[in-house]
Amino acid sequence: MVDETTLILISTVVQTIVISLTLVIFTLSFRSQERAIRESSYQGLIGRYNDLIGTVANKPELTRMMMGAVSGRDSEKMSKQDAVIIGHLLFAYGIIEEAYILREKKWIDEDNWQQWAAFLKSLSRSPLFAPMCDWTRGTFDPGFEAFVQEILKGAKETANS
Repeated sequence: MVDETTLILISTVVQTIVISLTLVIFTLSFRSQERAIRESSYQGLIGRYNDLIGTVANKPELTRMMMGAVSGRDSEKMSKQDAVIIGHLLFAYGIIEEAYILREKKWIDEDNWQQWAAFLKSLSRSPLFAPMCDWTRGTFDPGFEAFVQEILKGAKETANS
């Protein structure tokens, strides 16, 4: 027969296990929520950035100003048409960078990424693409910028062949 002390001991052990499991579940849930809040905040930031670049893409004078501010070069000599093209290239470049980051996080699969990469490669054929990349170097994800440099290097080698 089980005495009173044994029952109290078993009850205490069970309560300790239940409380410990509850704390572990609570901690994991809290971490998951915090990660989701961070991701949501970052996605909101990227959305506002894309809104800004969309505005810049439609206003050549803003493109000139922005490229001059980012590169430290005199962008006033840039034609209005080139400013519009660079603004739209920059807009697309930022969106493709988002796809690159999602690929790195394994949130999109390789097949989908290859479609984005193909789009990036077609954009890289623009004569204004390489200068835009030079002007904005250091303002995008370093891995993405390295990927783009490989594309530009490959395009340059193909053109020299």
